[in-house]
Amino acid sequence: MKDNKIKLITYLPVCIVINIVGAFLALQFKLPIYLDTIGTFMASFLFGPLYGAIAGGLTSLVNGISFDPPSLYFMPVQIIVGFSAGMLYNHGMFKGVKIVPATIIVTVLGSIFSSAIAAFVFNGVTSSGSAYIVAVLKNMGVDVFKAVFSTQIFTDIIDKAVAVFVVTVVLKALPESLKPQKRIKISAVQE
Repeated sequence: MKDNKIKLITYLPVCIVINIVGAFLALQFKLPIYLDTIGTFMASFLFGPLYGAIAGGLTSLVNGISFDPPSLYFMPVQIIVGFSAGMLYNHGMFKGVKIVPATIIVTVLGSIFSSAIAAFVFNGVTSSGSAYIVAVLKNMGVDVFKAVFSTQIFTDIIDKAVAVFVVTVVLKALPESLKPQKRIKISAVQE
């Protein structure tokens, strides 16, 4: 168990940094994807839903304070993505052909919440590169929520597919000795 705690203390900050770097690059290059959940998925798959949610939430906090203030508003999305990815992983949904519906489920959950935040808090104009697509749709007369959701679901499915692919490849390449022996339970951390 001590080995798992050491891996958690080591990997969780790395997962958060991966998210921060990905988000920074996506923002700087105005990419239509976000690249801010690779570490969230990694933490979810390695340690479980709680730690995926923690990685996602802390990512939004750091990004919001340092270089992307709107990221603070999207903290619930990161938490939902981390938690749902961890829960689905616990149930074997990110294995084999089930990986596709699992990715879609996480995407839809995240997109619903992020679309609501983007539409109602920011009127569809956020700091991400996908805001350009929303602006075009709004100028064509599409309702703001429909413009945001249609853009969000499209960009999110690509973003989450990239994240899941990267994490799957990394975890397959990671030697067994560097992986946690078993998923950490909440009570195990408190001991």
